[in-house]
Amino acid sequence: MSITERFYEVKHLLNHSIEHQQVPGVVAWLGRYDNVLFRYHYGYAQIYGVKREMTPETVFDLASLTKVVATLPAVLLLVQTGQLSLEAFLSRYFSAFQDGMKSKVRVIHLLTHTAGLISHRPFYEEAQGFQEIVNRVASEPLRYEPGTRVVYSDLGFMLLGALVEKISGQSLSDFCTQQIFEPLGMHQTRFQPAGEKIDFAATEVVDSHPLVGIVHDENARAMGGIAGHAGLFSTAQDLSRYLAMWVGREGPLKEIVKDRALDSYTTELGGVRGLGWVLRRDSYDIAGDLWPETTVSHSGFTGTSLVFDRASGYWAILLTNRVHFGRQTEINDFRRRFHNVAAACLFG
Repeated sequence: MSITERFYEVKHLLNHSIEHQQVPGVVAWLGRYDNVLFRYHYGYAQIYGVKREMTPETVFDLASLTKVVATLPAVLLLVQTGQLSLEAFLSRYFSAFQDGMKSKVRVIHLLTHTAGLISHRPFYEEAQGFQEIVNRVASEPLRYEPGTRVVYSDLGFMLLGALVEKISGQSLSDFCTQQIFEPLGMHQTRFQPAGEKIDFAATEVVDSHPLVGIVHDENARAMGGIAGHAGLFSTAQDLSRYLAMWVGREGPLKEIVKDRALDSYTTELGGVRGLGWVLRRDSYDIAGDLWPETTVSHSGFTGTSLVFDRASGYWAILLTNRVHFGRQTEINDFRRRFHNVAAACLFG
Protein backbone atom coordinates (compact mmCIF):
# COMPACT_ATOMS: atom_id res chain seq x y z
CA MET A 1 0.00 0.00 0.00
CA SER A 2 1.37 3.41 -0.97
CA ILE A 3 1.67 6.33 1.47
CA THR A 4 -1.13 8.09 -0.42
CA GLU A 5 -3.44 5.10 0.01
CA ARG A 6 -2.51 4.48 3.65
CA PHE A 7 -3.29 8.05 4.74
CA TYR A 8 -6.12 8.82 2.31
CA GLU A 9 -8.68 9.22 5.10
CA VAL A 10 -6.42 11.61 7.03
CA LYS A 11 -5.99 13.78 3.95
CA HIS A 12 -9.73 13.67 3.22
CA LEU A 13 -10.60 14.85 6.75
CA LEU A 14 -8.08 17.69 6.60
CA ASN A 15 -9.26 18.79 3.15
CA HIS A 16 -12.84 18.80 4.41
CA SER A 17 -11.97 20.90 7.47
CA ILE A 18 -10.44 23.63 5.34
CA GLU A 19 -13.00 23.58 2.54
CA HIS A 20 -15.75 23.99 5.17
CA GLN A 21 -13.78 26.79 6.88
CA GLN A 22 -13.29 25.08 10.22
CA VAL A 23 -9.74 26.44 10.12
CA PRO A 24 -7.97 28.72 7.62
CA GLY A 25 -5.16 26.25 6.97
CA VAL A 26 -3.30 23.22 8.26
CA VAL A 27 0.18 21.73 8.36
CA ALA A 28 0.02 18.14 9.67
CA TRP A 29 2.75 15.53 10.01
CA LEU A 30 2.57 11.95 11.25
CA GLY A 31 5.54 9.75 12.04
CA ARG A 32 7.27 7.08 14.04
CA TYR A 33 10.54 7.72 15.86
CA ASP A 34 12.57 9.94 13.49
CA ASN A 35 10.70 8.81 10.36
CA VAL A 36 8.06 11.13 8.90
CA LEU A 37 5.32 8.96 7.40
CA PHE A 38 2.85 11.61 6.26
CA ARG A 39 3.27 15.30 5.38
CA TYR A 40 0.39 17.59 4.56
CA HIS A 41 -0.23 21.29 4.03
CA TYR A 42 -3.31 22.99 2.65
CA GLY A 43 -5.27 26.19 3.04
CA TYR A 44 -4.07 29.61 3.98
CA ALA A 45 -1.45 30.99 6.32
CA GLN A 46 -3.24 34.32 6.02
CA ILE A 47 -6.63 35.29 4.60
CA TYR A 48 -7.25 38.80 5.90
CA GLY A 49 -4.97 41.42 4.40
CA VAL A 50 -2.44 39.72 2.14
CA LYS A 51 -3.67 36.26 1.19
CA ARG A 52 -0.94 33.64 1.57
CA GLU A 53 -1.04 29.86 1.22
CA MET A 54 0.28 27.40 3.78
CA THR A 55 3.63 25.82 3.00
CA PRO A 56 5.59 22.99 4.65
CA GLU A 57 7.88 25.67 6.13
CA THR A 58 5.13 27.86 7.62
CA VAL A 59 6.10 29.08 11.11
CA PHE A 60 3.37 28.89 13.77
CA ASP A 61 2.80 30.69 17.03
CA LEU A 62 2.78 27.63 19.31
CA ALA A 63 0.94 29.35 22.19
CA SER A 64 0.78 26.92 25.15
CA LEU A 65 2.91 24.33 23.38
CA THR A 66 5.66 26.62 24.68
CA LYS A 67 5.05 24.97 28.06
CA VAL A 68 6.12 21.52 26.85
CA VAL A 69 8.52 22.41 24.01
CA ALA A 70 10.58 25.03 25.88
CA THR A 71 9.87 25.39 29.60
CA LEU A 72 9.37 21.72 30.48
CA PRO A 73 12.60 20.40 28.89
CA ALA A 74 14.50 23.38 30.32
CA VAL A 75 13.34 22.51 33.84
CA LEU A 76 14.03 18.80 33.27
CA LEU A 77 17.57 19.59 32.11
CA LEU A 78 18.16 21.52 35.34
CA VAL A 79 16.92 18.47 37.25
CA GLN A 80 19.05 16.10 35.15
CA THR A 81 22.20 18.15 35.81
CA GLY A 82 21.60 18.45 39.55
CA GLN A 83 20.82 22.17 39.55
CA LEU A 84 17.21 21.72 40.67
CA SER A 85 15.00 19.29 42.56
CA LEU A 86 11.34 18.87 41.69
CA GLU A 87 10.60 18.70 45.40
CA ALA A 88 12.27 22.06 46.10
CA PHE A 89 10.02 24.64 47.74
CA LEU A 90 9.35 27.64 45.53
CA SER A 91 10.15 29.88 48.51
CA ARG A 92 13.81 29.12 47.88
CA TYR A 93 13.60 31.12 44.66
CA PHE A 94 10.68 33.54 45.17
CA SER A 95 10.28 35.50 48.41
CA ALA A 96 6.53 35.88 47.77
CA PHE A 97 6.16 32.14 48.51
CA GLN A 98 7.54 32.19 52.06
CA ASP A 99 4.32 32.50 54.06
CA GLY A 100 1.01 30.71 54.57
CA MET A 101 -0.22 28.16 52.04
CA LYS A 102 2.26 29.50 49.49
CA SER A 103 5.14 28.19 51.58
CA LYS A 104 3.94 24.66 50.72
CA VAL A 105 4.29 25.10 46.94
CA ARG A 106 7.00 22.97 45.34
CA VAL A 107 8.39 23.03 41.80
CA ILE A 108 6.53 19.82 40.95
CA HIS A 109 3.22 21.51 41.78
CA LEU A 110 3.84 24.05 39.03
CA LEU A 111 4.66 21.34 36.49
CA THR A 112 1.52 19.34 37.32
CA HIS A 113 -0.83 22.34 37.61
CA THR A 114 -1.53 21.61 41.28
CA ALA A 115 0.05 24.68 42.92
CA GLY A 116 -3.27 26.32 43.80
CA LEU A 117 -2.89 29.15 41.27
CA ILE A 118 -5.71 30.43 39.09
CA SER A 119 -5.69 29.56 35.41
CA HIS A 120 -5.19 33.03 33.92
CA ARG A 121 -5.16 36.72 34.72
CA PRO A 122 -4.74 39.65 32.27
CA PHE A 123 -1.58 41.07 33.83
CA TYR A 124 -0.90 42.95 30.61
CA GLU A 125 -3.71 45.36 31.47
CA GLU A 126 -1.75 46.79 34.40
CA ALA A 127 1.90 45.77 33.97
CA GLN A 128 4.59 45.65 31.31
CA GLY A 129 7.96 43.93 31.15
CA PHE A 130 9.15 40.45 32.08
CA GLN A 131 10.16 41.07 35.68
CA GLU A 132 7.21 43.28 36.58
CA ILE A 133 4.73 40.69 35.41
CA VAL A 134 6.63 37.83 37.09
CA ASN A 135 6.45 39.83 40.33
CA ARG A 136 2.69 40.22 39.88
CA VAL A 137 2.32 36.49 39.24
CA ALA A 138 4.38 35.58 42.31
CA SER A 139 2.24 37.89 44.45
CA GLU A 140 -1.01 36.19 43.42
CA PRO A 141 -2.83 34.51 46.33
CA LEU A 142 -3.51 30.79 46.08
CA ARG A 143 -7.08 29.66 45.52
CA TYR A 144 -6.72 26.19 47.08
CA GLU A 145 -4.29 24.04 49.04
CA PRO A 146 -1.23 23.01 46.97
CA GLY A 147 -1.25 19.41 45.82
CA THR A 148 -5.00 18.90 46.24
CA ARG A 149 -6.49 19.81 42.86
CA VAL A 150 -5.56 20.08 39.17
CA VAL A 151 -6.29 23.50 37.69
CA TYR A 152 -4.52 24.22 34.40
CA SER A 153 -2.56 27.42 34.97
CA ASP A 154 -0.54 29.77 32.78
CA LEU A 155 0.73 31.39 35.97
CA GLY A 156 2.62 28.31 37.10
CA PHE A 157 4.58 28.12 33.85
CA MET A 158 5.26 31.86 33.89
CA LEU A 159 6.99 31.24 37.21
CA LEU A 160 8.83 28.21 35.83
CA GLY A 161 10.20 30.32 32.96
CA ALA A 162 11.49 32.82 35.50
CA LEU A 163 12.91 29.97 37.58
CA VAL A 164 14.96 28.72 34.63
CA GLU A 165 16.41 32.21 34.27
CA LYS A 166 17.21 32.48 37.99
CA ILE A 167 19.07 29.16 38.09
CA SER A 168 20.80 29.21 34.69
CA GLY A 169 21.71 32.89 34.62
CA GLN A 170 20.45 33.04 31.02
CA SER A 171 17.20 34.15 29.46
CA LEU A 172 14.73 31.34 28.86
CA SER A 173 15.20 31.95 25.14
CA ASP A 174 18.99 31.63 25.22
CA PHE A 175 18.94 28.60 27.50
CA CYS A 176 16.43 26.73 25.33
CA THR A 177 18.20 27.64 22.10
CA GLN A 178 21.60 26.47 23.35
CA GLN A 179 20.56 23.45 25.37
CA ILE A 180 17.51 22.10 23.47
CA PHE A 181 16.82 23.57 20.05
CA GLU A 182 20.34 23.67 18.59
CA PRO A 183 21.28 20.15 19.75
CA LEU A 184 18.09 18.81 18.14
CA GLY A 185 18.52 20.74 14.90
CA MET A 186 15.41 22.88 15.55
CA HIS A 187 16.72 25.84 13.59
CA GLN A 188 13.36 27.56 13.01
CA THR A 189 12.24 27.39 16.65
CA ARG A 190 12.62 30.58 18.66
CA PHE A 191 11.09 33.26 20.80
CA GLN A 192 10.81 36.78 19.34
CA PRO A 193 11.10 35.70 15.70
CA ALA A 194 12.11 38.39 13.26
CA GLY A 195 12.57 38.84 9.53
CA GLU A 196 10.28 39.90 6.73
CA LYS A 197 10.99 36.75 4.72
CA ILE A 198 9.78 34.34 7.42
CA ASP A 199 6.58 32.55 6.38
CA PHE A 200 4.36 33.03 9.44
CA ALA A 201 0.85 31.73 9.95
CA ALA A 202 -1.20 34.81 10.82
CA THR A 203 -3.24 34.65 14.00
CA GLU A 204 -5.99 36.89 15.33
CA VAL A 205 -6.98 40.16 13.65
CA VAL A 206 -6.37 42.97 16.17
CA ASP A 207 -7.36 46.56 15.33
CA SER A 208 -7.97 45.52 11.71
CA HIS A 209 -4.49 43.99 11.37
CA PRO A 210 -3.68 40.28 11.69
CA LEU A 211 -0.85 39.36 14.05
CA VAL A 212 2.01 38.06 11.90
CA GLY A 213 5.15 36.96 13.73
CA ILE A 214 3.88 38.69 16.89
CA VAL A 215 2.94 36.48 19.81
CA HIS A 216 -0.84 36.16 20.20
CA ASP A 217 -0.90 35.74 23.99
CA GLU A 218 -1.23 39.20 25.53
CA ASN A 219 0.67 38.41 28.72
CA ALA A 220 3.59 36.95 26.75
CA ARG A 221 3.54 39.99 24.48
CA ALA A 222 3.69 42.32 27.49
CA MET A 223 6.63 40.29 28.84
CA GLY A 224 8.63 41.03 25.69
CA GLY A 225 7.69 37.86 23.83
CA ILE A 226 9.66 35.50 26.07
CA ALA A 227 7.64 33.67 28.70
CA GLY A 228 7.32 30.21 30.19
CA HIS A 229 3.69 29.76 29.15
CA ALA A 230 3.64 31.15 25.58
CA GLY A 231 5.74 32.96 23.01
CA LEU A 232 7.52 30.18 21.09
CA PHE A 233 7.31 29.89 17.28
CA SER A 234 8.16 26.75 15.30
CA THR A 235 7.55 24.56 12.26
CA ALA A 236 6.30 21.01 11.72
CA GLN A 237 9.80 19.86 10.79
CA ASP A 238 11.32 21.20 14.00
CA LEU A 239 8.52 19.75 16.11
CA SER A 240 9.03 16.35 14.48
CA ARG A 241 12.64 16.47 15.69
CA TYR A 242 11.45 17.39 19.16
CA LEU A 243 8.94 14.53 19.34
CA ALA A 244 11.56 12.12 17.98
CA MET A 245 13.53 12.88 21.15
CA TRP A 246 10.57 11.93 23.35
CA VAL A 247 9.87 8.63 21.60
CA GLY A 248 13.49 7.75 20.79
CA ARG A 249 16.89 7.76 22.43
CA GLU A 250 18.46 10.85 20.90
CA GLY A 251 18.63 14.32 22.39
CA PRO A 252 19.62 16.17 25.55
CA LEU A 253 17.11 14.49 27.89
CA LYS A 254 18.07 11.08 29.26
CA GLU A 255 15.66 8.15 29.14
CA ILE A 256 15.01 8.08 32.87
CA VAL A 257 14.11 11.77 32.85
CA LYS A 258 11.60 11.30 30.03
CA ASP A 259 10.11 8.28 31.77
CA ARG A 260 9.57 10.24 34.98
CA ALA A 261 8.00 13.13 33.07
CA LEU A 262 5.32 10.83 31.65
CA ASP A 263 4.30 9.25 34.96
CA SER A 264 0.92 10.29 36.40
CA TYR A 265 1.27 12.60 39.39
CA THR A 266 -2.33 13.65 39.95
CA THR A 267 -4.34 10.54 40.82
CA GLU A 268 -7.71 11.52 42.36
CA LEU A 269 -6.96 15.25 42.02
CA GLY A 270 -9.45 15.90 39.23
CA GLY A 271 -6.99 15.53 36.36
CA VAL A 272 -4.47 13.14 34.82
CA ARG A 273 -1.17 14.95 34.50
CA GLY A 274 2.46 14.12 33.99
CA LEU A 275 5.14 16.76 34.21
CA GLY A 276 3.80 19.32 31.78
CA TRP A 277 2.15 16.75 29.52
CA VAL A 278 -1.55 15.81 29.46
CA LEU A 279 -2.20 12.09 29.96
CA ARG A 280 -5.12 10.03 28.74
CA ARG A 281 -8.56 10.73 30.29
CA ASP A 282 -7.65 14.22 31.43
CA SER A 283 -10.25 16.83 30.46
CA TYR A 284 -7.62 18.53 28.25
CA ASP A 285 -6.78 15.28 26.40
CA ILE A 286 -7.22 15.92 22.67
CA ALA A 287 -5.79 12.58 21.42
CA GLY A 288 -9.23 11.20 20.51
CA ASP A 289 -10.60 7.72 21.15
CA LEU A 290 -8.14 5.33 19.50
CA TRP A 291 -4.61 6.17 20.68
CA PRO A 292 -3.19 3.87 23.39
CA GLU A 293 -3.44 4.58 27.10
CA THR A 294 0.28 5.43 27.08
CA THR A 295 -0.35 8.42 24.78
CA VAL A 296 0.31 11.98 25.95
CA SER A 297 -0.59 15.30 24.38
CA HIS A 298 -0.71 19.06 24.67
CA SER A 299 -2.45 21.83 22.76
CA GLY A 300 -2.01 25.54 22.12
CA PHE A 301 -4.72 28.22 22.02
CA THR A 302 -3.80 29.42 18.52
CA GLY A 303 -4.73 26.00 17.10
CA THR A 304 -1.62 23.86 17.57
CA SER A 305 -1.23 20.43 19.17
CA LEU A 306 1.18 17.53 19.70
CA VAL A 307 0.38 13.88 20.42
CA PHE A 308 2.80 11.00 20.91
CA ASP A 309 2.98 7.48 22.30
CA ARG A 310 6.39 6.66 23.74
CA ALA A 311 5.63 2.92 23.83
CA SER A 312 5.04 2.56 20.08
CA GLY A 313 7.03 5.55 18.84
CA TYR A 314 4.13 7.04 16.89
CA TRP A 315 3.45 10.78 16.96
CA ALA A 316 1.19 13.41 15.38
CA ILE A 317 1.64 17.13 14.78
CA LEU A 318 -1.40 19.27 13.95
CA LEU A 319 -0.72 22.95 13.32
CA THR A 320 -3.53 25.36 12.48
CA ASN A 321 -4.10 29.09 12.81
CA ARG A 322 -7.70 28.76 13.95
CA VAL A 323 -7.72 32.13 15.79
CA HIS A 324 -7.28 33.89 12.42
CA PHE A 325 -11.04 33.33 12.13
CA GLY A 326 -11.48 34.67 15.68
CA ARG A 327 -10.67 33.20 19.08
CA GLN A 328 -14.19 31.83 19.39
CA THR A 329 -13.47 29.27 16.62
CA GLU A 330 -13.95 25.80 18.16
CA ILE A 331 -11.28 23.23 17.34
CA ASN A 332 -11.19 20.44 19.93
CA ASP A 333 -13.76 18.24 18.15
CA PHE A 334 -11.74 18.56 14.94
CA ARG A 335 -8.54 17.74 16.84
CA ARG A 336 -10.04 14.56 18.28
CA ARG A 337 -11.46 13.43 14.93
CA PHE A 338 -8.09 14.06 13.27
CA HIS A 339 -6.32 11.97 15.90
CA ASN A 340 -8.90 9.21 15.53
CA VAL A 341 -8.34 8.83 11.79
CA ALA A 342 -4.58 9.25 12.27
CA ALA A 343 -4.53 6.44 14.84
CA ALA A 344 -6.60 4.20 12.57
CA CYS A 345 -4.03 4.68 9.81
CA LEU A 346 -0.94 4.46 12.01
CA PHE A 347 -1.90 1.59 14.30
CA GLY A 348 -4.38 -0.20 12.07
